[in-house]
Parts: sequence; C-alpha cells; structure tokens
Amino acid sequence: MKQSTRNADPKYQQIAAKVEDLISAGTFRAGDRLPSVRSLSRDWSVSVTTAIGAYSLLEDKGVVEARDRSGYFVRPKVIAADRLPRRTRAEGAKGAPVSISSADITEDVMDSTCAPGVVPFGAAVPCDDILPTSKLMTLYHSVIRSEGATSFQYAMPPGREDLRIEIAKRLIECGIAVSPEEIIVTSGAMDAILLAIKSFCEPGDVVAVESPTYFGILSLVKELGLKAIEVPVLADDGVCVDALEEAFKSHPVKACILQPNFHNPMGSVIPTDSKRRIVELAEKHRVTIIEDDLYGDLFFGAKRPPALKAFDPGEVVIHCGSYSKALAPGLRVGWILPDSRYHRVKNLKYATSIANATVSEMVVAAFLKTGGVDRHLRKIRKILAQQTLQIREAILREFPEGTRISNPKGGFVLWCEMPDGFDSEKFSVAALNRKISIVPGTLFSATCGLRNLFRISCGSPLDERSQRAIGILARLAQAQLDGK
Repeated sequence: MKQSTRNADPKYQQIAAKVEDLISAGTFRAGDRLPSVRSLSRDWSVSVTTAIGAYSLLEDKGVVEARDRSGYFVRPKVIAADRLPRRTRAEGAKGAPVSISSADITEDVMDSTCAPGVVPFGAAVPCDDILPTSKLMTLYHSVIRSEGATSFQYAMPPGREDLRIEIAKRLIECGIAVSPEEIIVTSGAMDAILLAIKSFCEPGDVVAVESPTYFGILSLVKELGLKAIEVPVLADDGVCVDALEEAFKSHPVKACILQPNFHNPMGSVIPTDSKRRIVELAEKHRVTIIEDDLYGDLFFGAKRPPALKAFDPGEVVIHCGSYSKALAPGLRVGWILPDSRYHRVKNLKYATSIANATVSEMVVAAFLKTGGVDRHLRKIRKILAQQTLQIREAILREFPEGTRISNPKGGFVLWCEMPDGFDSEKFSVAALNRKISIVPGTLFSATCGLRNLFRISCGSPLDERSQRAIGILARLAQAQLDGK
C-alpha cells in the first residue's frame, strides 16, 4: 500500500522520498554531499526541474541544505536543548579551593588511547590520513639539505626567527598584533601553559579552572602544588562568566586557565561579548588569564573566532597556542606571548628543556611560508566537521534514551552525558575490554567528579569498524543502566 501511494505521488515527491530513505538508511550521512542535480536527473530519468523540485522539498523539510556553488548536502539533525549536556554542578566558585585529585584509572586510560588495535575514541588527535604527511616529508628533506648541520643544533629560546615571524603573521587572524620579538617558541601548548603558570604562580596559589577542562591542565596544576577553583562550562557559550566573576570576588585567584575557542571536551566557543567581559573582570580583580587557544584554527563556520588576547588592553592575558592539532601532534611546535614576563619565561625555558626540536621549527616555518597551511586547514576543517557530525548522530541514534551530547562548533571531540548514577570509569574499562578507548569524565574534573560523563574523539572517520564500536558502546551503556 505504501509503495502504490508513493507511485501516485508527483515524480519529484517520489524521488525526494527515495533520497530521504537513503539518508535514513545511512547511505548518505550528515555532512555528505548528495548527487548533483544533473546526476539525479540522469540517474532517475527525470528533468532537471524535477530533480531541483525533489531537493527543494527535502530542503523545506530540513533534511538537506544547499551550499553556494557546492550543491546539496545532508543537513545535520538539530539537537534540542534538552539533549545538550547540562551545566556542570561545580561548587568550587563558592566553596573552598581544592587540591587536584587524580582518578585511579588515569594511567590505564592514557596508555590505552593510542594502543595498537584499539578503536581510538579516546585519543584527541587527527588520524594519520588527515596529516599532511607527504608535504611534511618533502619539507624535512628540503630544510636538512639547505641548512645542513644547523638542522641538528639547538634552536635556543626564543626559537628561530623565521618561525616567529610566520607565527606573528598568523596571529593577526585571531585579533592579535605582536612583533616576532614578543613570541617565545615552545614544545607544544602544554609547555607554553607550564611556562605561563610557573612564571608568576607559587605553590599554594589559587587558580580558576574550567569544569570540565582538559586533564593535562589539571595535571599541571596538581604537580605545581596549586589550589583550584572549578568554574562550570556551558554547552554552547563556554565558561559561565557569572560563576567566574563569583570566583574572582570570593577567592584570591592568581590565575585563570581558559580554553575560549572549541573547548576540550565541550567544543563550545565563548561569545565575543563574553570574552570582552572576562578580560575586563580579570583586569578589575588583578587575575592573569592563561589562554589555551590550541583548537582555534579548527572552526566549522566561516571565520576563526577571536582570541581572548584580542581584547587585552594591557597585560591581562598570556596567550598560548600550538600546531599539534592543526598540523601534526609529533611536531611539538607551540608558542607563548608572555608580555612583561618575557625574560622570566625565557629563563624558565632554558631551565626546563633548554631548547625545542630544531628541525620541527624549520619545517613549520617553511610550511607557513609556502601558504600550504591554509590549503591544508581548509581541507581538514571539512573532514573533521563531517566526522564529528556523523559520529555525533550515530551516538544519538544508537545510545540509550536520556543520553545528552555536545554540539561542537569546531575541534573534533564530543562530550557525552549519561543519566545520573552512570559510572564512566566502569564504562571505560568495559569498553577497553572490547578494544575501544574512551576517556571518563572523572579525568576532566579537579575533584574526580563528572562521573556520568565521558569524551569521545572524532579524529578518525566513522567507518565500518568505528560504527560497530559505537553499537558496542551503546549496548555496554544500556547494560550498565539496566544494572547488568
């Protein structure tokens, strides 16, 4: 009966229904490009006008979207507000500062994230196919041939001048105008954040941290003997500015460590007006902001969001960044803008690691000079956006009722919330027993809270293997919720 009814429909409606069936069946996934109008016309033996009518109907229904000069694409499902993770119940802004706790499972989780044969949902790194391997190999050979023995000498702080010049040029895009002499090259973003903290914090000082926040930041705070105030992060708008203001008013906060753009693990972006307000609050309360802008270049929209440093009237924000996510993790090339702490940071760099990998600095400088980085970034933004959309929709489709999931605006990680009582550490162990890595929420909390949440990386594509893994994770989650 259903088929005969469809046959009686106008031709454009029949074709629209068939395309929609293909989308529902997973033949075309969120973000996928659909056959061109001419291809649809040819394959279904209809006029171009009829093909356009079919796509227009699907566009009206919100199933597909037209992109200027690119064709039609499967539109991601709109996630209702009640499917986004809830505001973290972080009481640190009003309570006493705490010492950082470490989950007992931390080492096992970290060892498993990149283990051979494991589905790498736990590793927040782009997969091998995304890396510009051929270009990097060519540049490695080129710089070694041209520079000779210099390639194997120390690149002493502040780092090679040609690299600092290129970094200064690219910082203009995120609203930062600095000279190469104001930049110190670091071994990745974590090295930059470590230098920033050590340049003005002493053991026992209080720092404000996001909840959730990247577990590497929490490890630094713990190892340096600092106390933490947790400030909740909102699913769409990043750190809660009102809670941040409360923390500044209530405690002797020395520094505040923020990820303003494409937060790890939430994927959120602090709105421009809120960024401006945060800097104003920090200046008023004499708090130094340490900005971790690691994911800033991996935006899904049309334009890179500005850095917090772009709103700094003086020396409120210490900006830190890296090319670990945008180019390749193993390059270990980052930077810091330490302002008046320049000489202090430079001396700390000498004391902690002496110098960076010289060849890496040369290769990144050469890559930036050629303009190839922009082509590479345009390519991987599309890939990462598509992978993130597809994995997010697969989780929404497969996981138990009550699952909440973030809606990132960039980057490539998802933050998943299960009903209260769910144990993400137990879940991660069960997943690892099935050769699947995830990161439990306890690692992202200063107090080992957030137990009913976990992070999934979308650095690898949703292929048959990872699709199967999501199904396994869904069944493991349901079994735990059912008490089995």
